Amino acid sequence: CKLFYYFLKVSEGFSSSFYKSQCAKHNNSANPISYFLGFLASRRSKTMAQIRKMDCQVVIKSSADEFYNAFRSKPQFLPKMSNGLIKDVKLLQGDWNSVGAVRLWSYASEGKPQMVKEIFEKVDEKSKTMVYKLVEGDLLNSYNSWRNIITITPAGERSMVKWTMEFEKQNEDILDPVGYADSLIALTKNIDAYLLNV
Repeated sequence: CKLFYYFLKVSEGFSSSFYKSQCAKHNNSANPISYFLGFLASRRSKTMAQIRKMDCQVVIKSSADEFYNAFRSKPQFLPKMSNGLIKDVKLLQGDWNSVGAVRLWSYASEGKPQMVKEIFEKVDEKSKTMVYKLVEGDLLNSYNSWRNIITITPAGERSMVKWTMEFEKQNEDILDPVGYADSLIALTKNIDAYLLNV
């Protein structure tokens, strides 16, 4: 009897796994291993969270360094740069530029006012990547966990901004956050336009 373990990476970015057995059947008797493996699979589906990923990319005219520094070193000025998409930001803990800083953002998404509290979780200066973990706010009414990851890379005479949203839905009826992704794209374009005109 052979047992196989499969690990699937689905295009949406989340992973799933399942077991498969190959056993000879005799006298049309049921395969006891299949019952056991079915039980394990059902337990896994109930206990393991599915962290999903959604990416969006925007080509901008600003330099990668300039755009990166707007988020890395000047987050308190992003409301001014956003052309109304970010209403306000408050520093609740730490300082503006340090990993571990806690910030409270008020912003508009799909035309609705929203609030989120985040922790500036990680930064990689070399790859110009920043990670923000959401700990409170409107998004967490529908998602158990959420991280925003932004990476800025040079692209010839322009730059590429990549947003990655990592999230766990509270249930499968929750829609993918397409509207939120659209808001990030609009925010990126507005900040790019601001930087080009200062």
